[in-house]
Amino acid sequence: MRYLTILLAACLTFSSSFYANAEQQPRLVVLSPHAVEMLFAIGAGDTIVGTVDYADYPSAANDIQRIGRFDFIDYEAVMLLQPDAIVVNTSTTTAPMQARLKQLGFTLIDSNVTELKDIPLRLHELGELTGHVAQAKQSADKFEQTLQDLKTSYQSLPPVNVFYQVWPMPLTTTASSWMNEIFDGCGANNVFASSVSDYPQVSLEQVLSSTPEVIIKPVYHGNSNQEAINWVEWPEIPAVANKQIITIQGDLIHRTGPRVLKGMLEICEIVNQARSQKESQPQVMDQ
Repeated sequence: MRYLTILLAACLTFSSSFYANAEQQPRLVVLSPHAVEMLFAIGAGDTIVGTVDYADYPSAANDIQRIGRFDFIDYEAVMLLQPDAIVVNTSTTTAPMQARLKQLGFTLIDSNVTELKDIPLRLHELGELTGHVAQAKQSADKFEQTLQDLKTSYQSLPPVNVFYQVWPMPLTTTASSWMNEIFDGCGANNVFASSVSDYPQVSLEQVLSSTPEVIIKPVYHGNSNQEAINWVEWPEIPAVANKQIITIQGDLIHRTGPRVLKGMLEICEIVNQARSQKESQPQVMDQ
């Protein structure tokens, strides 16, 4: 108990002096892979002293000490690291975990992103936090310009129906505003965009009736076998008939950091390929 008391006192001292010395880079524990990517993107990767499982990009991130997962952390390990602040994601870092960290005296910095426009804002905030203001501005400006270029190139093209298979069993898709924004920017129509839930479970019959022209299957850490459903058994689906069942790297889309635009470009190119194929097919005239 005395040992933990000493640790807590040390942590409180570091937390209270967090903004007192702007010339020193802060020591950060980062509880979200996307925030790790953001910090590296602005040249502040060396401020991270602890992070969570799956924070594996860029490769240098693999050398950072692991202190837990998104749903569990070793509080004693965090205190031993004596961070000046802890970067959380309020959409994935549980409320009890945040409350406990605050109780221990830590300063929490939120990196949550719900829209693409939030990413430049978070980059600027992390730049201020770490003293990498100029690099953060450069990264944010590049992101905004690239996003605008993608929308200019693809958003106004003829729409293509897309089914995005998040999980095969149970069959789950997405209707989140984040993913719909990416699809819209690519000139794609998410066939389940109007669902009430962000991640609705759907039936095979619903997918068949939605007639998707592209089926996209992300592969990422922890997801189940995406080949559990063999779509070729339903040749009446346009995506199956035209061989437009595509696998992508899920981390590029599901991690809300700067790399998401690489994932968005990949989706835009997939959709555009299906669009070109559709336009090249002979039109059937009504009799």
